[in-house]
Amino acid sequence: MAVKKIIEEIDGEIKDILNTEFSYTNTKYVPNLDDSALTFGNTEEKKAKVINTCVLFVDIRGSVALTKKHHTKTMGRLYSAFAKAVLKAAHHHSGYVRNIIGDRVMVVFPSFNCYLNAVNCAITINHVCANIIDKQFTGMDFKCGIGVDYGELKVIKVGTPKQGREANENRGLVWTGYPANLASRLTDTANKIVEEDYYEVKRNPFNHAKFFGGMGFGGVGLLDISPLGGTPINRAEQPTYLDKIETVEMTPEKFADSIKTSTTGSVYISGGRFISFLKKTRKTEYPAILISKTVYNGYKKEKPKANDVVNKWWEKEKYNVKDVTDEVYGSNLTWNIN
Repeated sequence: MAVKKIIEEIDGEIKDILNTEFSYTNTKYVPNLDDSALTFGNTEEKKAKVINTCVLFVDIRGSVALTKKHHTKTMGRLYSAFAKAVLKAAHHHSGYVRNIIGDRVMVVFPSFNCYLNAVNCAITINHVCANIIDKQFTGMDFKCGIGVDYGELKVIKVGTPKQGREANENRGLVWTGYPANLASRLTDTANKIVEEDYYEVKRNPFNHAKFFGGMGFGGVGLLDISPLGGTPINRAEQPTYLDKIETVEMTPEKFADSIKTSTTGSVYISGGRFISFLKKTRKTEYPAILISKTVYNGYKKEKPKANDVVNKWWEKEKYNVKDVTDEVYGSNLTWNIN
């Protein structure tokens, strides 16, 4: 009976959430749990906030392996040192830590100068991890990965308005939006050696003139005028494939998707006449800090004469992640404090 009552309460609260109106107000400052403009929305309008800014994630590399290898007391000291270092770095660069989950920390910045503050914070964190923590915790090969993106974040208060000692343990802020997702993905890759399979496919490409004529997609009938003008192209006499051989690179997913079966049962690869394929593997070593193109451009605008901008110390990375089409820039920058 006790379980039935709990289930009924949860069911009722979920229905309440579905029937509650959400309202969002814009802000340039980083909300916290005590922000009166954020509400739980129990039986009333749920108030939330929207902020356009930079979000940074930092994560310890190989934390599972470190935990297996080192004593519990040592790991406790390591996590404490890491969290305190990130908190100090965030505070110094006007950022606010909004989530600590073991070996991963989330930092959000006020909108004003957020590109400059976020990038400088990333450099400071990398400096501390590479030059202080790694050296003081000997024999660990301590590393961290950092990812930064910019965009619209929706901030929602979740949990219950419980009072007493457990008040803060029963509520939290959820940061939704593409920037948080991308920054987290960048962090997953930063300071790692990523091994990936791909296929090199040789084929004779399609002859588009046969299907679309010299006028491109607007051709009508079998005779089209060539782009240079004057000479008609008889599409019926055009070969289906060109004589040249092209080599294209495909991910395993794209390669599998390109394999088709005709109505006669024969197997072919879309995009041209298949010649051969070769499966290959490559390793890519990513730097400790990865930032999106938006952050990179924003940082350059806010600090155009910075040494890392002038000397082009940020390099465009060949970063392949599903649903990520934007450019990514990376660096192993630390501070010169001598």
